[in-house]
Amino acid sequence: MLVAMALAGCGIADTGASPAGEPVRGGLTADGGTLLKVYFVTPEGTWPVSRPARAGDRLRQAMDALLAGPTADERARGLATELPAARKPLQATMSGGTSGGTSGGTSGGTSGKRVRLHVPWLVRDLRHMAVSQLVCTAAAAAGGDPIVEVYEPGMKGDFWPVRCDATGAAVPVEQGGFG
Repeated sequence: MLVAMALAGCGIADTGASPAGEPVRGGLTADGGTLLKVYFVTPEGTWPVSRPARAGDRLRQAMDALLAGPTADERARGLATELPAARKPLQATMSGGTSGGTSGGTSGGTSGKRVRLHVPWLVRDLRHMAVSQLVCTAAAAAGGDPIVEVYEPGMKGDFWPVRCDATGAAVPVEQGGFG
């Protein structure tokens, strides 16, 4: 009680919360670089891991890391990939929006970003976890809450618009989930 009275009389007023600006994006490595988030799978679902990022195209680096699969240490910890070997390259590009923000996890779509993901497989031939790995890794590399436009080989017509939800699962933009 005496401490509370002493602090109350010291002349320091409560200023409340102050705005701090944009949240931090990515983590920092020991050499000052940033980290990428790459999604692998466990028996419980997708699981993000951090990888160092070099200067340059974060999206390309993240997708390359995903296709390379988990490291030996990550495999020893139970991480795996559901992605089959690709006979053709995966192509990923980003457009629109602003940088920053958080990666994945919301369904509001406020960033205005879009990731175009040209995959070498038909989505129907992939397990849901594999699609989630692709979509969530691409979304995390782009930052914000981008729409990931999935283009399949040989399929005519529109792309498939999906997002990464808060659980690390790919969900169609309009339906909110797989039916």
